[in-house]
Amino acid sequence: MITAVDGRVTYSVDGKPIFSSGGKTFPREPMRIHLNTWLTDLPFAGERTWNMQVDWIYAVDGKAVSAAQVQRAVDGFYSNGINYINTTNRQ
Repeated sequence: MITAVDGRVTYSVDGKPIFSSGGKTFPREPMRIHLNTWLTDLPFAGERTWNMQVDWIYAVDGKAVSAAQVQRAVDGFYSNGINYINTTNRQ
């Protein structure tokens, strides 16, 4: 989980903060989410595979939410039969 609020960016895994920074590393522009797969010519031969599995991405603008709040929101989507919703601004 990445939380960017009040001038600090905090990275957490399973609800436990593992790194926090601020100052020049805090986003100065609106953020976007991009998922990419980069396949390039690598210096070895043989078969390559890539398996990216993303169950969900949940983003809230302007405030920090806890991992428990995120899980409750996602559980609510699933219990209402919602498997996909896009609330991000497209430009």
